[in-house]
Amino acid sequence: MSNEEVIIREIREISTRYKSMVVSGEEGVGKITNTLSALRNNDHVYYIGNPVDYIGKPRPKGYDKYINYITTLKHDMTIMAEESEILALPSLLPSDREATLIIDEVFGRSEAQYDTLSELLGRDPVKAFLITGCLKNIGRLVHHIDAVLMLTQDGVLVFDKEFARQVCAVLRPEAL
Repeated sequence: MSNEEVIIREIREISTRYKSMVVSGEEGVGKITNTLSALRNNDHVYYIGNPVDYIGKPRPKGYDKYINYITTLKHDMTIMAEESEILALPSLLPSDREATLIIDEVFGRSEAQYDTLSELLGRDPVKAFLITGCLKNIGRLVHHIDAVLMLTQDGVLVFDKEFARQVCAVLRPEAL
């Protein structure tokens, strides 16, 4: 079994135990690709886009191309790329069945988006994967997080929510 297959299997297994997870790791480790592969058979998956990465840089090759690429990884997911779509999401989610959110980075989001994401993370039956390159960026949402999945080239390290809170307290205490 390849390392990628191990990571996908671990994400799938870990997601059965937790409601809201942060998927973190260095650039290029496969945070999005492995998460989407793990969710391949899930219905009602919503990708919540962000035109900037974890340090505020625009997506390489442009946001539209990035969204097109994400779409190829899971054809049946709903892409929420514009702020108006993201803000409308709470009223669009089915309340009678589980929906899975993939929140691609929180850096650079508006106050309204933070409020919407906080509402969504607190809602049942919503399951969420918050993708970030740096844990310090999740400070405002850390109280909704159940676990951190730190992806490496070799596998997945799992940390509890207290670890995430402590990292945020050290690296960005003003966000807590």
